[in-house]
Amino acid sequence: MTPPPPRPVPGHRQDGLHQQYRDLLRERVLETASTAATQFGWERVRIADLAKLSGVSRSALARVFGDKDGIATALVAHEADRVIARVGQALLDAPNLEAGLLTALRIAVSAREGQPFLAAVLDADHGDTALLPLLTTGSAPIIARARLMLTTALRSRRPRLPTAVLDDAADVVVRATLSHLTAPDHDPEAAVARLHRLACRLLDVAVTPA
Repeated sequence: MTPPPPRPVPGHRQDGLHQQYRDLLRERVLETASTAATQFGWERVRIADLAKLSGVSRSALARVFGDKDGIATALVAHEADRVIARVGQALLDAPNLEAGLLTALRIAVSAREGQPFLAAVLDADHGDTALLPLLTTGSAPIIARARLMLTTALRSRRPRLPTAVLDDAADVVVRATLSHLTAPDHDPEAAVARLHRLACRLLDVAVTPA
């Protein structure tokens, strides 16, 4: 006897559609907030402005983000995650770990060049430093996500290294790289080279002579 097909879970489809809508709303608001903060500075952006520009009600903004500080935290995390994703992809696509580290570090150190919002925050455009602490003194959540990504990528390339070694190397490299992003060296390529040598030494990776 053929068993009956499984019954759909009540509300499952509705829950999925609701989450999809919430994700789309969140993305729209963050893109709007990124543009507004870049053009005018975050201190001048009001919740009412974001609601109007994004076509999202203030009540919906409050449900998803809470308040303006909640939007700020989500916005900086969203932009940082873009960099983290690009770095992770570079590590996966590289023919070997040495090359992957070099490409990944170049992406990270020069992140502000491809993301106007990050450049505006780090350079305090419009005299606005409101969001800067989220990339400096309050950067622990970003460091944690970047460290997790890097540890995972390193483990796939160096499976025999002890977990503690991989974790320590990832932590040091992430913090050093973020330091160069927030306080850039006058010679970015030299900074990348130093970070690359450091990462390779920590992971016992042979460095190809320049």
